[in-house]
Amino acid sequence: MRAVLLFCAVVLAVPALARDLVWQSLDSLLGGDRALAEQTLYEEFGDNPEQWPDWIDPEALYVPTGNDRLLIVRRPVHEPCGEFKFAVLSTITPALSRDKIGDFCAGDLKVIAVEGHDWPDFQLSEGKVQDADGVWQRFDQQLRWKDGQWWRILKN
Repeated sequence: MRAVLLFCAVVLAVPALARDLVWQSLDSLLGGDRALAEQTLYEEFGDNPEQWPDWIDPEALYVPTGNDRLLIVRRPVHEPCGEFKFAVLSTITPALSRDKIGDFCAGDLKVIAVEGHDWPDFQLSEGKVQDADGVWQRFDQQLRWKDGQWWRILKN
């Protein structure tokens, strides 16, 4: 009996695991995640996805944490800060929703597992920030969510 229950648990978990760490269209998101992902684009493009320009082609990524998954929404941008904007949505809250906890601009986002932490770090690369003279400079950074805020991890 135990073997049957274990097998069923693994079979039911496989579709969820297959969605983790793979960029996918918003159409393929689970439950209410599609609506939440679309909301990250409302401020710039309005609340009707049918009227959004074709070039934004948003995608999403599930990122495993210790006991749940984050949701990251990626869309291309035509801005000097980087090639993509990444909106990070929290794990599911007690209200059965997700909070937006980050909005980053970069060329790429990599997920880095961190020993002793439930949540991974994010490596943002090929991003750019303006210096004091207004010149855009490349600025790669590694970020960690801790104590309700993002911390930049400095390398030795």
